[in-house]
Amino acid sequence: MKMMNGGKQMKDVWTGSLTKPSEKKEGKHPTQKPEYLLDRIVLASTEAGQVILDPFCGSGTTGVSALRFGRRFIGIDNCEEYLQITKKRLEKIDGENEEF
Repeated sequence: MKMMNGGKQMKDVWTGSLTKPSEKKEGKHPTQKPEYLLDRIVLASTEAGQVILDPFCGSGTTGVSALRFGRRFIGIDNCEEYLQITKKRLEKIDGENEEF
């Protein structure tokens, strides 16, 4: 985390923009998180090749970040509409990976 912050200890409050409209192209979720936020969390808490479980995956932002950084992803949700959004987003990121 220090390396991501120019060698300084990162604070416990992060600021940033809202979710970009381009991240909602496949559909919207009422509590969708911005990709930069999940990117930071994935990099800070996992290593390449590890599996990330998101039991409330919503529109799949955690999965997008996981695949982007070489992690595996398991997402669960109780709403078929949101699972379809997740699937579309992951297919775009993982187009050439046959494991998906």
